[in-house]
Amino acid sequence: MNISTHVSALRQLILLSAFSFCTFLGAQSADTVIVDQTPQGRRAWDDALIEKLQVMIKDQRLMEWKDCKKQLSANQPKAVSLPAVKTTPLNTEELAKIARESHVRVGFVYLCEKCDHWHLSLSGGYAISANQVATCNHVVDSGNAMREGYLVVIDAKDQIYPVKAINARSVKMDAAIVEVEGGELQALPLQSDIKQGAAVYCYSDPMGQVGYFSDGIINRFFWIHSPEKTTEKKLSMHQLRFLRFNCSTDWAPGSSGSAVLDAYGNAIGHVSEIASLSKQKGGDAFVTLHRGIPAKSVRALAEAMVNPEDIAQLNAMEAKENRGTNQKSAGTKE
Repeated sequence: MNISTHVSALRQLILLSAFSFCTFLGAQSADTVIVDQTPQGRRAWDDALIEKLQVMIKDQRLMEWKDCKKQLSANQPKAVSLPAVKTTPLNTEELAKIARESHVRVGFVYLCEKCDHWHLSLSGGYAISANQVATCNHVVDSGNAMREGYLVVIDAKDQIYPVKAINARSVKMDAAIVEVEGGELQALPLQSDIKQGAAVYCYSDPMGQVGYFSDGIINRFFWIHSPEKTTEKKLSMHQLRFLRFNCSTDWAPGSSGSAVLDAYGNAIGHVSEIASLSKQKGGDAFVTLHRGIPAKSVRALAEAMVNPEDIAQLNAMEAKENRGTNQKSAGTKE
């Protein structure tokens, strides 16, 4: 290789290195969070939260699981003032910021039946007012075996909010609204008018992968149970308990209750479940579908809180429905 060729090659190498270095420096902006996803990092995050929570437990500031169960049967409704729907389109970076800042984690700090260590079981949620949070019913009606447990809400800055009350919940809708103390939460408007094919976004913690932001589209809306027939044009809350949507954003266990946003920064619903469909029970899944609860349904539940009697009737009706379901399941079990 002659000197001229060598210098030319060296110059190209220097330019390539400089380009790579500059690209690396610009790859992550100052206002973008870098998550410590290492086992040590996640453990340190858990330990720091648990330490704060233990102080709050000692000060008797948190709702115990036994009190939570009572309020699941007899909700404590409180009227909510919902924010107006946003109409200005945003770019994906702006949407990611809104999704991140409005996301809350909802769940339990608890002692299990096998050890004396405190555990965290957290899923997602989103504020619909400064001190009221929507999430899944199955998030607040925990299936964890707990000797002792407390329901909490934690915002994007890791500030802990004690839960004051379960304002409303519907098992069939898989939705719940809880009220927190000292709320300064960033509320998301509820957008009921969303079309098939619309772009949507989700920020959640799928399988412990913290702060995962993804995009997709609304695939369809569908009923999981035939709604009662009516001459009314507007669907009732009782009918809307059975309305669902499919969308193609990414989620997994840990995402439940997290908001799904439209291109304007409104919540169009929340994560509920994953349906893996196969031709036979226990067979390989041919397709995996993501099911969500529409904002139209959540709005109906929130608006019903104006009249406490409506929520009381909902609690009584669903308790009766659940007893019937349990009896039927027990009678047909193989």
